Amino acid sequence: MRIELPFPPSVNHYWVRTARRVYLSEAAKRFSRLTAAAVAEVQRQYGHRSFLGDVSVALTLYLPDKRVRDVDNYPKGVLDALTKAGIWSDDAQVRVMTVKKFDADNKIKNGKCVVVIDDYIEEETV
Repeated sequence: MRIELPFPPSVNHYWVRTARRVYLSEAAKRFSRLTAAAVAEVQRQYGHRSFLGDVSVALTLYLPDKRVRDVDNYPKGVLDALTKAGIWSDDAQVRVMTVKKFDADNKIKNGKCVVVIDDYIEEETV
């Protein structure tokens, strides 16, 4: 399954911490809503239901601008939004994940995140 999402907020901007609690930022809430809509559309188009077993995930980040970004600041929010959208019951089902980033080249305005999810196939252990 291939899902195109807007460029996600980094973990540095995904949660807001106060002295009493931690909650989702407005950017995270917006990203979560857009993710839910994208998942619903892909499921409607292809008749796909939620993944029941383990999965592999390939995340490709198309950076929105020339700022330096760490790839490890984005997957957690993306996986949480996909979980909330019902793509699987828990992101603990992710057995393998790859994350790539492509520098901004002005071809993709505002950047994007492409997620490819497949059923996990057990590799032979050595």
